[in-house]
Amino acid sequence: MKYEKRLEGDDIVFILHGLIEVRIPKKFYEKCRERYGEEGTISFCPYKSIYNAITKRRLYYISKESNVPLIGHNAFGIIDRGTNLLQVRPITGCNLNCIFCSVDEGISRTRITDYIVDLDYILEEFEKIVEYKRKYCESIEAHIDGQGEPFLYPWIEKLIKSLSEMADIVSIQTNGSVLTKKMIRKLDGYLDRINLSIHSLDERKAKLLVGKKDYDLHHIMEIAKEISSSNIDLLLAPVWVPGYNDDDIQEIIEFGKIIGAGKKWKAFGIQKFVKYRFGRIPKGVKKMDFRTFFKKLEEMDKSLILSREDFGMVKCKELPKKFRVGERVKLKLEMHGRIKGEMIAIARERVIQVVDTNKKLGDYVNARITRNKDNIYVAKEI
Repeated sequence: MKYEKRLEGDDIVFILHGLIEVRIPKKFYEKCRERYGEEGTISFCPYKSIYNAITKRRLYYISKESNVPLIGHNAFGIIDRGTNLLQVRPITGCNLNCIFCSVDEGISRTRITDYIVDLDYILEEFEKIVEYKRKYCESIEAHIDGQGEPFLYPWIEKLIKSLSEMADIVSIQTNGSVLTKKMIRKLDGYLDRINLSIHSLDERKAKLLVGKKDYDLHHIMEIAKEISSSNIDLLLAPVWVPGYNDDDIQEIIEFGKIIGAGKKWKAFGIQKFVKYRFGRIPKGVKKMDFRTFFKKLEEMDKSLILSREDFGMVKCKELPKKFRVGERVKLKLEMHGRIKGEMIAIARERVIQVVDTNKKLGDYVNARITRNKDNIYVAKEI
């Protein structure tokens, strides 16, 4: 077990893998160490609190022993949207603070909880779902994404290599900031495609858009070149934020063409900035509807308009739903949700987000299911 240890006030603090922060009051630490030893104390001391060392938010470690299902939530686990692509979300939390972030990641006004899924657990559950899906479709893609930066996951290399043994294609989205050339070389042969977020080739604009003064644009561009020179395919995925990077999209396209992005799949995935309820809205951002967005893409290059077929995505029977919309259920609140007023319940081997509630952990609530699309469940207290 890799960890750093330090004393902060009345707490003994352990930082595991540079991400998981375990805090134990000093008075309890001494007792636990006598019983469990140093490393055992981190795992078994009942008086510890766990946080994400990067975001400083409460962190849940979800393992098989936790009895928390990996189907049902949009922030962690595995998402099946009725195609041959399965989204794998092992972690939440981001090291950047993008001013347009749709889920308000990084330094957040709304997010209060993070999650990290045990490696063995997520692989075991993925294998079960693949076994089910292969009855209805031949090719399976594992796409590692999430509400945050996937490469912050401490076991990301092992995750990618293991998924490559079960899926036909393994892809991942990343901001590239923690990627290294050495890591790319180690993943060559296991990872099929990297969707790289890069929003401007102007250093000042790039730092503004990602909300970090120490953002190293040169590093991201070098990483893009390294990916292109490997057997891993590269897709550049800028978010077009009207009024901010209108002149940068074409430059990114030219950069991608020069370095050889898109060896097998499309080279560019231009994303339209969309306002979300809990997302960030940059000051002075200009309005652009989808019709205008697609028209502008077409004027640049018709190939910029993407379809599922461009990535080999096909419809494939989804996992059976466990709840009906409108169904009334009595639920026990087991975990804190990602935002204030949201809690998480567990029932019928699914996770359910209970929204607009002031109840506490351990309480029971009467609720009505308001969403079951893609086996993501939301319920509202009644």
